[in-house]
This record gives sequence, C-alpha cells and structure tokens, in this order.
Amino acid sequence: MPSDVSVHALIARLKLRHLRVMVALSELGSLARVAEQFHISPAAISKTLAEVEDIAGAELFERGRRGMHPTEVGQEVIRCATFVNAQLMQMAEFLQSTREGTRGRLSIAFRTLSVQPLLAQAVCEFHEANPLVSVNVTEGAVGDLIDQITEGELDLLFAYEDPRFERSDLLSTPVVDGQRLVIVAGVHHPLLQRPNVSAGQLTQQQWLLPAWGSRLQHHLEASFHAHNLTPPTRGIRTSDVPMTLYVLRNANFLAVLPVRIAAQLVSAGVAKTLRFNLASRVEPVVVVRNAVLKPRRSAAVFLDFIMRRAIDTGVLTADSRTETSSGENGSVDGHER
Repeated sequence: MPSDVSVHALIARLKLRHLRVMVALSELGSLARVAEQFHISPAAISKTLAEVEDIAGAELFERGRRGMHPTEVGQEVIRCATFVNAQLMQMAEFLQSTREGTRGRLSIAFRTLSVQPLLAQAVCEFHEANPLVSVNVTEGAVGDLIDQITEGELDLLFAYEDPRFERSDLLSTPVVDGQRLVIVAGVHHPLLQRPNVSAGQLTQQQWLLPAWGSRLQHHLEASFHAHNLTPPTRGIRTSDVPMTLYVLRNANFLAVLPVRIAAQLVSAGVAKTLRFNLASRVEPVVVVRNAVLKPRRSAAVFLDFIMRRAIDTGVLTADSRTETSSGENGSVDGHER
C-alpha cells in the first residue's frame, strides 16, 4: 500500500543523529550551543536540522531573538525522539553491563523520610539478592527529578502525592498510606509531664517550624485555625533533618511530623510524642515512574520487591494500590532468592 511505502521510506531516511540533534535543540534552544555540545560546527547542526525538516515536510523550529522554539509538529517529533533516545540508552546500558559482567543499574530517589525505613530495608534486601545490579540513590528537587524520570535517567521516585505527578507520561502508585500528624518534643521538654496540653499552651512554645510553602506548614496552620488560634510563630524555621535532630536533642523545642517519622525519633531516643490530637493527616507516599518507557528489568523487579514489602510490613493496605505490580520475582536474573 502507498501509505506503508511512504512510512517505511521516512523511517529509512531518519538517522540517530537526527533524533539526537532534535532533542538537543529542544533542550538548548541554540544551534551554536548544540554545536558546542557535539563538538562540530553550527553549520553542520543547521544542515542536520534541514534534513529532518525535509523528511518531515514541515518546519520544526521557529527562529527568534530569544532562541529556537519547537513548532507543534516539532514538539511531536521531539517527544518521539526523546523516547527513542531513552530506549537506546537503556539498550546501551544493558550491553555495557553485559560486557562488564553486571546486571544493569537501578536509580531511585526519595523526597520524604516517611518511606526511608521501608526503602532502606528493601534496598539492602534487593542488593543482597541482586549483587550485580548497580544501585544509585540520588537527590534533587521534585521538578528536576520528574525531568529525570521523563528522560529515562531516574527509574523510581518516592514522594508525597503531588499535583505535578498528574501527567499522562507518569504513573504513580501508593506505597505508604496517608498518616496522621503528631507533635514531638525533646525528651526533657516540660510539656511532656502534663497529662493534658491545650492548643493555647502550644502557641507559647519554641517550635521547629516547617519551611514556608511546605505541606507540613499547611497542615500545622490548618490545625491551629481549627481551634480558632493563631499558628505558632516562635522558634526556628527549617526543613533540615540534621538540624531538627540536633535541636530536639539539645533544647526544649516542638516539631510536627508524620507519625512514622516521629516513631523513628522516639525509637532513637531523640524525642517523645506529645499528648495532643492535631486531627490532621498528610497524603500517601507514592512511587512515580515513567508511563511511556519500558522500565529497566532491575526497576521492575525492585518495584514489585518494595510493593510486596510495603503490604507485608503494614505501611500500605492491600486495597490502597491503584496500579498492579510487575509480577517479577525478587531477582533480576530470573531466579528466586
């Protein structure tokens, strides 16, 4: 059929360098900057772009004073090119790991301490079962980590539910149920000796206040507004965990935390839970991954690994899951541990 011939002819003309240049232009927005990245002349990049536009039969970028911006057709070509590049990168990683005698890599990130104990245990057990998989736990802002997921660099992100995850190219699954918030105090705080603590007394205390714009700040303020009181303002505003631990160990401060994080501090002897009902909860922790790219085998195995352990340890109820697991066993090479 003519349409089939036409499609196959287009595919035959497209080269990997075409796709790489398209993706680079979308990221850098300049022929000169892309040329510098590829260590060739801007004229060569311009020629490559002209070749792709000739194949597409349409202009793919608009040239302006502030750089190059993809047209509607260009955006679709870039989307497909990004997908193909990411899949080719996964293949290259697989071939490289085969040459090195390993079993690939796993890249994960987390943005909340609520999942840290579960994640740490799962990573240790996964590494024991799959010692040839290179495991990397990375850091970054949520926006940057989302970009890494869409580009295929990051496999799994563990974070509180967030509207930014509501995208067609992302999948998210609950891994830790929503938690109630509690107030913790340093182990020698005088309020711990009182059988009942009022909201009014809490406003007079020194606090480790959540960072501006954080969900904990929102929940703390909402809880005090429910009691018709002004939220606490005295103390230190920080989201730094080492700072929080140090202050709670050495001074009479209060802090608001999800109950699972609070339990970690209580178990470590750093803090105690105050007798006060905040009547507030934080959202579930979800695991976010790419909905378009086929996941690395190591990521699929680890996802199933941690989901089963989340249910086994009780941090996730079985009916909370909205996505099915990969169905893989606990080993990347296909053998049970």
